Amino acid sequence: MSLKKYFSAYTRLGKDARLLLISSTISGVSWGLYGSIWQLFLKQAGYGGTVIGYYSFLQGITTTVLIFPFGMLADRISRKKQTVVGSLIGSLSTLIILMSTSLYMITVSALLSGISGAIVAPAWNALFAETIEDAGMEAGYGLSAFLGNIAMAFGSLLGWVPELIVRYSSLGYFGAYRCSLLFPLSMGFVSLVPIILVKERFRPVSRPIFKFKAGTIAAKFSFVNAIVGFGAGLSIPLLPYFFSVKFGVESGPIGTLYAISSVIGAPAFLASAPLAQKMGIIKGILIPSGISIPLLILIPFSPSFYVAAGLYIPRTILMNMSHPLISALLMRLSPEDERASITSITHLARSLPNSFSQQIGGYVMENIGLDIPLFLTSGVYFIYIVAFYMLFR
Repeated sequence: MSLKKYFSAYTRLGKDARLLLISSTISGVSWGLYGSIWQLFLKQAGYGGTVIGYYSFLQGITTTVLIFPFGMLADRISRKKQTVVGSLIGSLSTLIILMSTSLYMITVSALLSGISGAIVAPAWNALFAETIEDAGMEAGYGLSAFLGNIAMAFGSLLGWVPELIVRYSSLGYFGAYRCSLLFPLSMGFVSLVPIILVKERFRPVSRPIFKFKAGTIAAKFSFVNAIVGFGAGLSIPLLPYFFSVKFGVESGPIGTLYAISSVIGAPAFLASAPLAQKMGIIKGILIPSGISIPLLILIPFSPSFYVAAGLYIPRTILMNMSHPLISALLMRLSPEDERASITSITHLARSLPNSFSQQIGGYVMENIGLDIPLFLTSGVYFIYIVAFYMLFR
């Protein structure tokens, strides 16, 4: 399948699919900046890896507890309305942390962010799957990931904005990060406009709450998601903090790294489906993921930030290029009236161990050894690859 065919598939997507892609692209720009600076914002507020891990843990555990009921709710009410409400709650979370960085307000912000994730994730995924079903799941999710990566790259480059504010104003890094977070806050509201314009086709049906036609599929995906979620949480969300402490860099270089990784990695999402078509979807998922593990192991041995960045970029591309295939496979195997529920189950299976492992990883980085969580992640990723192969071969 050629790149030209992928872009022709995009032209076949309907108006509603394009509106959702516009919304997710706007959100991608916001998250690109937010992801580059929020940990550094807390670091400048005087907190270390333990509190950063605590925020991630609380956010993740809240999503985990609530995502299943909200997933079932999305299969029984309007998925569009649920997405809008959840997004508004996410914006409120950002607003709160801008108002105060007291531990109490950090806790409230984390809780609201977790609630937002639980509401939005299953509803948006099911809504998007509905809009791309005719054009093709693999192409739809591949294009979504492609555009999302480009948007994240642009947002990550905005990580230089705080650096410029510090250089050309009287503000320090704390004030510069706070001002910069106003951008993702405002873009959160802008991204709602395309969603509101979507015409939802799905009509919910009444059925028993805990009866699933795709229960076996949900169980298999949940098992492997739990493994990879735990492994990722030990270090991957904490990498901005890791780079800052180990190499003494701030948001500019880190944001640039994330931007370069996103730009270079974007075409890989388009290549994932033809790769799977050539070698089979299971190999298309597992081979790139397996190659990424040695690169992650080498990052702690890097003598400089630039060497670490040179390892981080291909590692991230290889590990992430399977995501559209996994999403497409899950949605294709799930009945339309269970997609939000199945999404919530598999997301829960990933986010619960991920929440605990982020807390563990943050504590280990700060108190035991900065490099250790990356080695632990590598080991768990290997177990994930073996488990995925055994279940889906």
